Amino acid sequence: MSDTELELAQLLCTRLCHDMAGPVGAVAAGVELIGGDPTQVDTETLGLIGNSSAAAALKLKFMRVALGLAGGAAGDPKALLDGYLETVAGPAGKTALTWPSSEDLSVAVATLGAGWIQIILNLCLLGLETQPGTRTLSLQIMHSPDFSIAVDVRGAEGRASSVRDELIAAVAGRVPPALSAKTVHGNLAGRIVRAAGGKIELVASGNGVMVTAVFPKTGAPS
Repeated sequence: MSDTELELAQLLCTRLCHDMAGPVGAVAAGVELIGGDPTQVDTETLGLIGNSSAAAALKLKFMRVALGLAGGAAGDPKALLDGYLETVAGPAGKTALTWPSSEDLSVAVATLGAGWIQIILNLCLLGLETQPGTRTLSLQIMHSPDFSIAVDVRGAEGRASSVRDELIAAVAGRVPPALSAKTVHGNLAGRIVRAAGGKIELVASGNGVMVTAVFPKTGAPS
């Protein structure tokens, strides 16, 4: 393993641990509140433990497919994404999700093969990272002139969005001077899409960001 690959693995572990620290820590806090006398547990503490353990499970299911090698055990990508959105809901509520038709998804399967779910989930995760406080997430699949998958994420009205230069560089595989925990997922998403014959474009517009993976018809896998 090269130094770059080792750094990538370490940063991905850091990122995963950061995402899991909240719900797992909340479960531990709830158990601590119970203490040595389970008869003293109240409804609020049980709710904390139940909600936090459920959030941890949903995040792990999503990350296992997006970042791992789940393969045929991937499951329903919409359900995985919907569960993840539930765990990261902010004060404004859960992000509203618009999902493509089954016909469009069948084209993604035919074009990208077994890796289509991982590509879609990583594009959605990258979109959420570019737009803190995402209100809406729309996934679109286009067939012409090239096959492409676009994730349109929108924040609050009137809020100007932007994409950091270091994230653009990480997604494209240009990472001077080094990756960080904030850009490592973008780098991984770029690698996954490039391995499938495509490239990622990030464009900020108004109160949102469009994350698009383009697969030229001459380069996309059959």
